This record gives sequence, C-alpha cells and structure tokens, in this order.
Amino acid sequence: MKFKPMYSKKDVEVFADECLYKGFFEMRKLTLRHKKFNGEWSQPMSREMMVRNDAICVLLFDPVADKVLLIEQFRPTVLRSESPWLLELVAGMVEEGESDEDVARRESLEEAGVTVKRLEYMFKFVPSPGGLVEYLRMYAGEFDSSLVDTNKVHGLDSENEDIKLHLISADDAIALLKHDVENASTIMGLQWFALNKHDLVARWSV
Repeated sequence: MKFKPMYSKKDVEVFADECLYKGFFEMRKLTLRHKKFNGEWSQPMSREMMVRNDAICVLLFDPVADKVLLIEQFRPTVLRSESPWLLELVAGMVEEGESDEDVARRESLEEAGVTVKRLEYMFKFVPSPGGLVEYLRMYAGEFDSSLVDTNKVHGLDSENEDIKLHLISADDAIALLKHDVENASTIMGLQWFALNKHDLVARWSV
C-alpha cells in the first residue's frame, strides 16, 4: 500500500513569511491557512519553525567482515539525559552545490576516517514535522573495516568535533535496538538494516 495524502501544497495559502532569527539555524514565522478534511478552509494561523539544511546520514557497513561502524559524540541538547554522549551514524548537512553522495563521502572521511565504496539510498524522513524544516536522507555505505583505527579520535577541530569510533559486529549493531539508543536516525537506520541486510549483502556481493 502506498499512502497518498488527500491534499497537496496547493491547498495551503501563505499570507506572510518572516525571518525572526538567523544564525547557525534560522527561525521563521509563517502566517497561513490550509484546507480541512471537510473541504472548508482553516482559520489563519501563525506557526514558528526552525529551518536548517537537509542532512545526510550514513550507516557504514563492511559486508565482508560483517561489521558496522558507529560514532560517539557529545550533544548539548540531551544534557538532561544520563549522558549527553550519543551513539550515532555518520551525518552532515548538505551545503549549497553539494550532492547527497558528496556529503556522504565527505562526512564519512571527516567523522570516521573512512573512504566509502558503494552507497545505497535507504529512505528519507522529517525528524520533527511540528516545528523543524529539514529532511534527513539515509544511506548505507560500504567500507573496509580493516583500515579503521578505533583508537584514533576523529572530527574537525574547527567544528568542535570530538568523535570516538565503535566497530562492532552487524548482529551486535542490530541488538542495540533492544537497548536505550536515543538518536532517532540511528534507531531507524539500524531498523532498516535489520530488515534489509540480507538483500544488501546480496547486491554488494556482485
């Protein structure tokens, strides 16, 4: 079954689009109305939204060694958690003029010291549709785990990155879903991997 929404963006009227703040992120305020399911128009409403570039996430997988490479780094937005160091996939924002593949390869090298061989698109999702304008597009990336040095810290000093590598078996990576992995893209990427690993290995064995 393929979901088809009842309406499209043609069924939205935007009266005003204001920039409230612009820094690393951008905050915008929209005044709009939209079609309701009964066919009528909603009342005009205001919605504040944080805007950032789309991002690319890469689940790094070595099909020969049957290993997955994850990264660990500090995230200030989860200071209320027991630990603000999260286990994640390699990820980065798409800059102007960059393709998804450009970002996937750049970030894999910067954050994990890894050269990606083949890339396979997994899916895309909106992380917080109620207030964040951003798509995350997910990819599986083939790499050679024998070249990985897990004792080396990665990341760019200019971006205050301090990244630790975790090279684990594919089964152990999937088993993380039973535990408290807090990063949404990591959870979804590992779920996709658990469902599609067999087919992915078959395609990459050619």
